[in-house]
Amino acid sequence: MSPRIAVIGAVAIGLAGCAAVGKLTVRDYESSSGQHVLAGQAEPKTEYQCAKVSQEAQPWGMAGNMNRAGATQRVTTAAVESAPSKGANYAYIMAPAEASVGGFNVNAFKDAQVAYYACSNLPPAAG
Repeated sequence: MSPRIAVIGAVAIGLAGCAAVGKLTVRDYESSSGQHVLAGQAEPKTEYQCAKVSQEAQPWGMAGNMNRAGATQRVTTAAVESAPSKGANYAYIMAPAEASVGGFNVNAFKDAQVAYYACSNLPPAAG
C-alpha cells in the first residue's frame, strides 16, 4: 500500500469518527423527579420547537480545567436535576473555551454556562 493511500484512509477514518462523536454530544437523561431531559453541548435543533427559559453560570474551577470530562459530567448532572424546576426539558452545556496566551489559560477562572430551554417537540425518551 502506498503512503498516500494510507494517509487518505487515516484521514477518512478520522473524519468518520468526528462525525460520530458530534452526534453523541446530546443525551437523553431522566431527572430524579422522573422528567425526560435532553442535555449536552449542542443547542437544540429547530424541529424541537424550543424557547429559552434561562441561562446561568455553573462552577467550573481549576479542577474543571484539569479534568474536562469530569467537570462536564458534573455540570450536566446539576443541569438535568435543576431543569424541571425551571420548566425546562433541554439543557445546553457550554464549557469554558480552552484559550492560552503564553502558556497561561486565559479562561482558567471562567464558569461554565447552562442555557435551559422548554421544548414542545422533543423526541420520545430512549429506553
